[in-house]
Amino acid sequence: MTADGRRVGRWGAVGAALLLAGVAAGLGAATLRFVLDAATHMLLGSVVELIAVTDGQWRTPVGPLREHVLLVPLLVAAGMMGATLLSRWGGRQVNGTDGVIEAVNTRDLTGLTVRGAAVKLGGTAVTLGSGGSGGTEGPVAQIAASLGAMLTRRLRLADAEAALVVTAALGAGVGALFQAPIGGALLAAELLRRRGIDWQALLFALPVAPIAFGVFIALYGYEPMFGVKDLGAWWDPTGTAVLVGVGVVCAVTTRLYVVSFHRVGRLLAPARRRPFVTAAVAGAGVGIVGIFVPMALSTGYGTVSLQLTSTGIAMLPLWMVLALPLVKIATTVVTLHAGGVGGVFGPAMVIGASSGALCWRLATDAGLAPGPAAACTLAGLAACLGPAVRAPLAAIVFTAEVAGYHLPPLGLVLAVIIAAACTRDITLFPSQKPNQLSRRYQQLDVSDMLKSVVMNKAPSTRRTDDAIRSGGPNQPGSAVGDDPMESDDTRGLPDLTDTPLEDLLGDRRPDVTHAFHTARRRRAAVGIIFAGHNAGGGA
Repeated sequence: MTADGRRVGRWGAVGAALLLAGVAAGLGAATLRFVLDAATHMLLGSVVELIAVTDGQWRTPVGPLREHVLLVPLLVAAGMMGATLLSRWGGRQVNGTDGVIEAVNTRDLTGLTVRGAAVKLGGTAVTLGSGGSGGTEGPVAQIAASLGAMLTRRLRLADAEAALVVTAALGAGVGALFQAPIGGALLAAELLRRRGIDWQALLFALPVAPIAFGVFIALYGYEPMFGVKDLGAWWDPTGTAVLVGVGVVCAVTTRLYVVSFHRVGRLLAPARRRPFVTAAVAGAGVGIVGIFVPMALSTGYGTVSLQLTSTGIAMLPLWMVLALPLVKIATTVVTLHAGGVGGVFGPAMVIGASSGALCWRLATDAGLAPGPAAACTLAGLAACLGPAVRAPLAAIVFTAEVAGYHLPPLGLVLAVIIAAACTRDITLFPSQKPNQLSRRYQQLDVSDMLKSVVMNKAPSTRRTDDAIRSGGPNQPGSAVGDDPMESDDTRGLPDLTDTPLEDLLGDRRPDVTHAFHTARRRRAAVGIIFAGHNAGGGA
C-alpha cells in the first residue's frame, strides 16, 4: 500500500473511532442515568421522601428527617460497602476523571476497560443511590473513556490518536449526561492541563460531543438541566457587584473543598487497609449527617434547582443556607475517600450553587437588589466548578447551556475569573499537566537538556543542534565517533532524544521521572528553568 493509501486508511480508522465513540458515550450516559434513577428510587427513596423538581431530578426534604431516621445511616453504610466490594472485584482500573486524565497524559490506556466501566456503573448506583455524596461526571467520564479506549484497541489506532479519541469520548459523555455538548467538548480540552486549552483535543472533541448528545436526547428528550427563564440584565451595577462578591466567596469555598479533599484522602489512606470497616463507619457517619441535613445526600442536583428561585431559597432556614456548602464538602470527601464511588465535579456544582444562593440571601436581607436568584446561584456554580477543575472557560459555557442557553451576565464571567485567579495553584485533578512551556522551548529535547546541564551550557534549540552536528570536524558538536556531549555524568540516564519536553511533564514512568529529577538537581548551575531560562523569559 502506498503512503497516501496508508494515510487515508489511518484517518478513516480515526473517523470511525470518533463516530463510534460518540455513540458509545451517549449510550453510556443514558445507561448511567437509567441505572442511577432506578437505584435511587429503590434504595434512598424507600427511607426518605424524594420530592420531584423537574423531569429526572428530585430533592430531599429541606428540614431534618423525622421518619426512618435510623435506616439512613445503615443504608448509606451498606451502599458504600457494596461499592467497595464491586471495586475490589473490578481489579486494576483507573479511578474516575483523574485516572482518565493520567491515562491520556501518559498514553497508557490499558486500565480503561469495559469491565472497569461496568464496575464503575454499579459502584456509582449503589453509592449515590443509597445516599452517599458524589457526582455523576466521574463515572460517566470513565464509562465513556473506557468504551472509547476499547474501540481504539479494536481499530488498532496509534497511542497518540487513541488518547485523543478517549479524551473526546470523556467530554462527549459528560456533555451528553448534563445536556451541555459544547461545554463537554471544552471540558475535554481544558481538563488535560492545569492552564490553557489542548487545541488538538478540542478539534477531536467538537464533532463527537453532538453525536453523544443526539443519542442521549433521542432516549430521554431535551430539557436544560437547570433551565431558567431569566438571568437578568447583562450589565447591572448592583447585580454585577453582588456577582463579583459571589466570585470571592466561591474562591474561598473552592479552596476549602480542594484542600479538604486531598488532605482527608491522605488522612484516610491508612484506614483503607481495612476497606469494609472504613466504608461502613464512614457511610454511617455520612448517613447521620444526612438525618439533619438531608440535602447533602446523593448528588444534590435537585438542591441546585431549588435554589434557582427566590421562593426556593426562602424555603430554606438561614442556618441551612449557611451550613449546606460546608456539609456538602464534608460528606463528599468522606464518601469518596472511604470507598464510595462518584465524581468530584458534581459536588463542586452543588457547593458553588449553594454559596451563590447564600450570597443572594445575604444581599437581599441587607436591602440590596441583587437581581434574579438564578444569576447568583449559577454564578456560584460556575465560579466553584471552573477553578476546582482548572476549566474556567468550559465552566462558563457549561453553565450557559444547563441554564437554557442564556447569555451569561457580565458578573457571572467576572465571578469565574476572580475565583480562578484566587485559586490558580490548586486542582481536584493532580494528573493534569503542569503549565505549558514558553513557545521557544516547547521543542527542547530532554536528552539535549540533560547533556547541556552537565556541560554547563544553556539548552539549545533543535535547529541550532542540527547546525552544529552538520559542521566540520573542528566544530565542537560534530557527530564524529562518540557524541562529545555525552559525559560520564549522563551515562545511564534514559535516552529520550527527539521527545519534546512538554510531552513528558506529566509522564510518570520511572525512567522519565529519573531524568527530570536529575535535570532539576543540576539546573541551578546553569540557570535553567523549565519554562525558559534567563534569555527566554517566563512562560
